Amino acid sequence: MTVGVLVAGAVIAAALAIGGIWVVRGGVALAIATAVTSVVLAWREATVDRRETARRDLETARAQGLELTRERRSNISVVNSLEARNNAIASRVDDLTTEIRTLRAEIASLRKVKGELVQDIAERDVELLTLRNELVKAQQELRKLVGDEAEVFAMPRRGAFKEATADWAALPTAEELWSDGDHPTVVDMKALVYPTPEQEQRKHA
Repeated sequence: MTVGVLVAGAVIAAALAIGGIWVVRGGVALAIATAVTSVVLAWREATVDRRETARRDLETARAQGLELTRERRSNISVVNSLEARNNAIASRVDDLTTEIRTLRAEIASLRKVKGELVQDIAERDVELLTLRNELVKAQQELRKLVGDEAEVFAMPRRGAFKEATADWAALPTAEELWSDGDHPTVVDMKALVYPTPEQEQRKHA
């Protein structure tokens, strides 16, 4: 609009410049009026543009403010969530640390018990080996004693079989030995099974 007024004023002023003095003066006045009008219109347009720009800037600032507010709320929610998760993780770490300490104490106690058991087993193995050696020695001594008794107490001859049978018949039975309350000892039973050398000599005499 301002450009149109300036163009129209310039054309009219140029047309009036070729006339008389009053026409020229009228053209000059018209040119001045056109210039003033153009300045006023330009100023008004500039003011409108500034207001429009300010309005757009304000709307943009408001939109950015709302966006920042939403983003801030979202960030606060995320921060709160992360803080809660961090607290939960810290609590879990504390629980695991306590559990690890307890397990380490139990492991140390079990290792101590294991060491004691290993030592006891080693001592028992030594005792067992000693007892086995003593058992072997006792068996050897028993075999030796049995061999010596077999050599001392000879088997009866065929001619004395009847006498031995009579002697066996004269021996009391197991019921008779246990019935009177006087339980026989190993020595008594050995005496029954293996007669003394004096008895053997009397039998063979």
